[in-house]
Amino acid sequence: MSARIIESYLHQRRVGVLVEISAESDFATFTDEFKTFARNVAMQIAAMSPTSISELLQQASVIDPEVSVARSLELLASKLQEHIHIVRYVRWDTNSPLGVATEPPRSPAPALQAGRSVDAA
Repeated sequence: MSARIIESYLHQRRVGVLVEISAESDFATFTDEFKTFARNVAMQIAAMSPTSISELLQQASVIDPEVSVARSLELLASKLQEHIHIVRYVRWDTNSPLGVATEPPRSPAPALQAGRSVDAA
């Protein structure tokens, strides 16, 4: 069984992000490290507008450009000794034309674990 959280982030009330991240246990999701990671991922999505989870993971972190988002995920998973997944996200931007990205995707994006694709059965 996995524990999932949804982190939100608003940038100047013009860009909004919801990101769903899972771990193996509730314990992991309550740690400061997990909460910080979730917040940083939401900020990353707001700042860099990735078009997929794969693209997100390849990006240099906006918090620490020396480290990719995938590496941050790997470090957190190792520290907490849990499998951690970025399950899905949605990003809204008031500067987008009307009708573009106005609702969350109908089906979740494929989950990725430490840079490897996980079958979403």
